[in-house]
Amino acid sequence: MKKLSKDKLTMFLSSDKARMIFVFVGLAAILLIFLSGQFTSEKENIDKETQLSALTYSENLSKQLVSMIENIAGTGEAQVLLTLESSYEYIYLDDDKTLTKILEPKIRGVAVACTGGDDPVVKEKITKMLTTVLSVSTSSISVSKLL
Repeated sequence: MKKLSKDKLTMFLSSDKARMIFVFVGLAAILLIFLSGQFTSEKENIDKETQLSALTYSENLSKQLVSMIENIAGTGEAQVLLTLESSYEYIYLDDDKTLTKILEPKIRGVAVACTGGDDPVVKEKITKMLTTVLSVSTSSISVSKLL
């Protein structure tokens, strides 16, 4: 009885019908794998956008701060480095589909290097401006002389 079943199975596997079934199943599997890569979740797409947006946010804010700092008397040329504590945060309703609020990145610290950075008066002016504009504490700000 086992030999009869084995012979039928061997005969079926060597038939054109079996080959067609295997080809169809293989193509269906490839198609499913391809389609699964096409449907990334919305949250994954937002994460990619968030990383780029946080970098852009930091760069744009740094440029604006350089412009402001260079207009303070005695500073001269300036460079600014911002570090972020977080990136954009997206707040959704309970259904995870309806965006209700976007929170800007939080700033962790600011480093300023300027030609007048060794002058205590200039340091104080820059620090006061940055605490006002960025709402960060004075301990999060470093001002030094640009070489």
